[in-house]
Amino acid sequence: MYYNETYRGGVARGCELCLLGAKSVIFITGLCPLSCPYCPVSAERFGRDVIYVNDVPVRMEDIPRVVAEYASDGAAITGGDPSVVPERVKAVADILKQEFGDGFHIHMYTHILNLNGRRTGIIAASRVDEVRIHVTSKEQARGKEKYVKALAASGKAVGVEVPALPGFERQIAEAINHLAPHISFVNINELDVSETNHHRLKALGYKAEGLNIPGSLEAARKIAELVTAPVHICTGKTKDLVQIGTRLFRHAMTTAMPNEYVQDDGTVAYDEEGNHPRSPRARKVRIKLTTGQKTLEIV
Repeated sequence: MYYNETYRGGVARGCELCLLGAKSVIFITGLCPLSCPYCPVSAERFGRDVIYVNDVPVRMEDIPRVVAEYASDGAAITGGDPSVVPERVKAVADILKQEFGDGFHIHMYTHILNLNGRRTGIIAASRVDEVRIHVTSKEQARGKEKYVKALAASGKAVGVEVPALPGFERQIAEAINHLAPHISFVNINELDVSETNHHRLKALGYKAEGLNIPGSLEAARKIAELVTAPVHICTGKTKDLVQIGTRLFRHAMTTAMPNEYVQDDGTVAYDEEGNHPRSPRARKVRIKLTTGQKTLEIV
């Protein structure tokens, strides 16, 4: 059913819900002191302290409403780097758990270089269920192991999530194995190409054409063979066709009007004269797709 590959062990709970389109993506801030060359975050977001939910700009008080519109069973907190605003992460987790219950699953991402004692303590005390650590070399992890250990000791599921960088397979695997005693899962992502990162990826010697870097999936498989922890590969097709597609479908099912018909791909059919599009009276049927703030007319 999915394009993903699991090498050993199970899939993290956050991934299970993502594959069902049941996770809302909360872009909690564009702030991050790092400048990773493969970062896909857009120029209009990176470095700016802004909040989006499923590409809709929001204020803190708007978050539960937008999450509810997507019929989500969980949320993924991303950025920027969420650990730069740990108090906000804690507050958002509290809001979501209060609104949707303790079973509402929350995972977050952070780069290991951005962890320190204060940030780790706040995240450890938060109601976040799962923390995903970005690390691409053993050097980055040195001196930071105690923070990863502390997050795991707080009862959170802790894993490593990394991009599959061709040419850096052994370096990345070494970093993951270094943290293996403190983590319960590994996710390896096929490397995305975006408007923001394609020039920098080319500077690294990659062919930044299409949606994903050629050779990245093969690099992911090499890393998977070298690591000892449970490992799962997330492909570009999974993100584009499964995660995003099913999330849009759930949103359409939740927000569609009585005279609209939600199709399997998440697009919505409607008749310009107000008839149900499957009614014999329907004459001017059109198709629309809503993504974030944009509604696109397909035909």
